[in-house]
Amino acid sequence: MLKKLVAVIALVSTPVWAAPAPAPFTGADYSGRYECNGQDKHIGNFKGVVDMKLDAKQSTGKYAAYTFTLTLEDKSRYDGMAAGTADTLGIYFAHTDPALKDFGVGVAQVTPTPDGKVSFVKYYYGPEYEGGGHGLEHCVKS
Repeated sequence: MLKKLVAVIALVSTPVWAAPAPAPFTGADYSGRYECNGQDKHIGNFKGVVDMKLDAKQSTGKYAAYTFTLTLEDKSRYDGMAAGTADTLGIYFAHTDPALKDFGVGVAQVTPTPDGKVSFVKYYYGPEYEGGGHGLEHCVKS
């Protein structure tokens, strides 16, 4: 009887919503430094460097999480994050000076260059900066 009571208490005290441990990350890791050329609605052509690093604790199965920093030639910096799977990344970014209201979201398609380097093209939208804007960046892993 005591064994049955202990078994029932153990079963009842185990939450039904307890999730299994996350699966290890098995997707493509696009971490690295990328040289970028872009075209922005407000500033025109620009160059910059993207540093992207996998957040292994938050990446699971085929899904990847990254920290993301874009530094322009004039030393302006945008910090953000990306989440992706296979060859697609969703990206959020914000200028380090919040007073500028220069933040937005983007979607990037990852493809190899003809010489085999990893690259991505990102379309982005910023709803607040100078009345809203958008742009394209082409970045190649260096």
